[in-house]
Amino acid sequence: MKMALIFVLILIQSLSVTNAGEAITKMTYLGTNKKTILNPEAAKDHQFEIEVFNLDELSNIEAKVTNNLPKDPVEAERIADERMGSLDKSKAMKLFKGVVLLIEWDIKKLPAFVFGEGQYVIYGVTDTATAINRFVNSRKR
Repeated sequence: MKMALIFVLILIQSLSVTNAGEAITKMTYLGTNKKTILNPEAAKDHQFEIEVFNLDELSNIEAKVTNNLPKDPVEAERIADERMGSLDKSKAMKLFKGVVLLIEWDIKKLPAFVFGEGQYVIYGVTDTATAINRFVNSRKR
């Protein structure tokens, strides 16, 4: 837990802010198991770099680790530890980053497409092309 907190603090410090007037080329999708991203390749078609986060991933990991554990607590702990050890560390780090961004950008609900470093948010959309069109149209006003 202490390492996770340190990682979160370092990650918050490393988040950069886009300067005013600078072209926005980054977008982030924050979703859930039930609100998965559609058409993510549309980001490349519009020259956006995209990063996708499933904020239910912690629950998914917990379910995998605790699935069908024996009733014996010692054996259950051994198996759970073994399963935790085999988890993809980069996936765990990405999970923390998604949570940090959710807090940093003060995201109110999911799903959300975030453009830039939190300057523009499109809520309730899962289709990438739709989100990009809404973002582009809002910038024309």
